[in-house]
Amino acid sequence: MSEVSNDREYRRRALAKIHIAKKELGLSDEDYRELVRSAVPGKESAADLTDGELRQLLDRLAQLGWRARLPRVAERPLPPMVWKARELWLQLYRAGKVQNPSWASLGRFAKRMTGVGDLRSLDVKQATVIIEALKRWLERAG
Repeated sequence: MSEVSNDREYRRRALAKIHIAKKELGLSDEDYRELVRSAVPGKESAADLTDGELRQLLDRLAQLGWRARLPRVAERPLPPMVWKARELWLQLYRAGKVQNPSWASLGRFAKRMTGVGDLRSLDVKQATVIIEALKRWLERAG
């Protein structure tokens, strides 16, 4: 594969990641353009960025808490306790107490509660902390 093809492939993947991050972080178009401007002054669209600037924007998205998902073949199965937390998270979403039902949003909640944002890496104690917090929140929500 030529260097030009590699550059195109990197660019395609980087742009895809950026747009996935925008969606998962729940950024409006205005917020997204402001984010691009803050990461790369003078630019408003990822399409206008060089490869190095795309890396800068991806770094900025990581600072905001977004993490690219692992390829499916590399994913470890989620423990049953994580599925329980997910169900409670979705109940809170249906009750109008959580704005974003995504796995990424639950991961950010887990990170605030335990310091561990990768749900696959939670131990039993950490998962219990999250589940109990979600149960209490759901009780308060009625």
